[in-house]
Amino acid sequence: MASAAASDEPPRKRARSAGAEDRLSDLPDCLLHDILALVGSRQAVRTSVLSRRWRGLWRSAPRVDIDQREFRRACGGEEGEPVVDCDGFEDFADGILSPTLLGGTGTPPLDAFRLHLLYEGRFITFGRWVRRALTRRPASVDIHVEYGGTVDWPPALTLGDGAGTGRLKRLHLFGVHLGFISGDGGRLAELLPVLEDLRMESCTFGHEPSSPTTTIAIPTLRSLALAVVPRRTARPYALTVASPRVASLRLFLPFSRTRAAAVRVAPAEEGEALASLVTASITVLETDQELNRRMNKHKLDFLASTRNMLDRFPNVRNLDLSGFPTIALLDKASQEFPTLPSLTTLLLSECDVGANCYVLKSVLRNAPNLEHLRLHRCKFLGTPKRKRGNSRSKGKSSSTCLDSLSSKCKSLQSVEIKFRPIDNVRHHDLVGLLKEML
Repeated sequence: MASAAASDEPPRKRARSAGAEDRLSDLPDCLLHDILALVGSRQAVRTSVLSRRWRGLWRSAPRVDIDQREFRRACGGEEGEPVVDCDGFEDFADGILSPTLLGGTGTPPLDAFRLHLLYEGRFITFGRWVRRALTRRPASVDIHVEYGGTVDWPPALTLGDGAGTGRLKRLHLFGVHLGFISGDGGRLAELLPVLEDLRMESCTFGHEPSSPTTTIAIPTLRSLALAVVPRRTARPYALTVASPRVASLRLFLPFSRTRAAAVRVAPAEEGEALASLVTASITVLETDQELNRRMNKHKLDFLASTRNMLDRFPNVRNLDLSGFPTIALLDKASQEFPTLPSLTTLLLSECDVGANCYVLKSVLRNAPNLEHLRLHRCKFLGTPKRKRGNSRSKGKSSSTCLDSLSSKCKSLQSVEIKFRPIDNVRHHDLVGLLKEML
């Protein structure tokens, strides 16, 4: 009878009567904070109902994660589509970043602050949340804004006077306007004195009317990723990178007949501006319609500046290039690929390597330590141009050319070629090139 009565008791009461312990609550605050950081702020707040030990523990969690996607309702929109509870989301964000919970002398600094916003029929003003989060001096900030609908230009983001960014080492931004990036970069270096990782995608940046150049100059920066949104002006402008310790660089550069942001790597007189660069990935994308893709001076200048940028990577080892026509791969005067003695891995994706693969031949001549070459959906369209000041040598046999090229490929270990049947690939070009390299 006693055992039958015990089985009728609620599970929680049976656990207490059996002397069960809440070992999770016995963990120190530092481990509990790590647990809360993994589940997100909304779930962290809900842990307050577990026990007295967990009540209010989320207030001192080292990570604040505000994600509007978590406030989607299962249905309610047209045709049963999920909708976002915008009012509930704003109340939650205001509560977790309430001024009464922040700014005290005992409030620990944040390891990370993340904000993800959607566009669901109305745009939410988020500046106050960023401002309040910066009072806790975060080491990492990640802001992602999906703007759309009638909002065709990203909202502005400010980092204040720099009081809350002194610990910031990682800054990832998507879909915002960066008014604090403008001019010679001096203000940016003051705002972000210890920044090491900067990523900006689908962002626009500020500019001064008196200067067409915007500079990113952060002495501590090691990783830089930029997806530039062309400015709405036909006036030429440029984005200059002057951060000498950058080891990883990723660029996405759209261009057209009227808009393009030429990226420069510091003034040439400063020498090897990116001597620390090891890995680089650069994509150029022509945004003109198919019928309007004729070259003009604006395009030519942009592509030439992209080719000149490659000269500023003297020690790069891993290089990915996508969408490059021959004019962006070869110097206009010498018709040569840049000399990259440390290059070991090269990916050319949807690039024009020229008729008879003459661009690839220049690559192999000027990258003597290349080990891995990958060609993905490349074109074989360009026509070789005669080098300025040089006449074509007479009496030079094709076998001599083959021997010369073969001697330059001693380090080459693998060649990967991918293309589709619809791509413009002449198989005899590939076969001829492979014969020369073997």
